[in-house]
Amino acid sequence: MEKSMNKLSGFLWCLGLGAFLLVCLPAQAASVANRVATPLYDVSKEVTLEGNVSTVKAFMPGHIPGGHMLVLTSKGTIDGHLGPYVLNGKNRISVTVGAHVKIVGVMATIRGNQVFLVRTIDTGANKYTIRSEHGFLLIPGAVQPTKSINFVSPKGGR
Repeated sequence: MEKSMNKLSGFLWCLGLGAFLLVCLPAQAASVANRVATPLYDVSKEVTLEGNVSTVKAFMPGHIPGGHMLVLTSKGTIDGHLGPYVLNGKNRISVTVGAHVKIVGVMATIRGNQVFLVRTIDTGANKYTIRSEHGFLLIPGAVQPTKSINFVSPKGGR
């Protein structure tokens, strides 16, 4: 009798666990789907701003990691996020304090702070592309493919 009670309690425990998983897993999956479905960089909200550079730093305490460029525009100072690559290494960009720039990007709120996700910078003398059209950070000096590659199957066909 005691053995059948242990089996019954084990069965009920498994049944309860199964019911719990059926309720929680879809809710978790919906939460992940919502995060993926709302991208931070929305190209339809891309704008062009002009102004003078007041600060260029590879790291700014209290801000999201990566380089930042503060630009004085007619509407105030904006914090332009440049990512971790463009201000370091042998292929770093050259933007000086006081330079007049045109920047293209999207304003976003990250960790409660407004930041302008810079896609391109035009200094007049140079134009730099920081992000792809979809907002992904690019690595300066990385070789981009210029033509498609045809792969040949082992049997000689294409």
